[in-house]
Amino acid sequence: METHRTNQTLPIHPQKDLIALTEEHLSEWFQLLDDLQDAHAPTDQLVYCRKEITRLQRNLYQLRSA
Repeated sequence: METHRTNQTLPIHPQKDLIALTEEHLSEWFQLLDDLQDAHAPTDQLVYCRKEITRLQRNLYQLRSA
């Protein structure tokens, strides 16, 4: 099965939309972390998930500070 990329440009979002999008992603990563913990996932998966949460929290802080 082939996937084809289209050369569509993403709309430019105002700062507020970026904050909302980052908050949404952060919420999804927190949910994933909960699911992984409930499933007793391997430590490397938990570590990766926590690193992504930290990265998104840092990005959110930077967006809100701008």
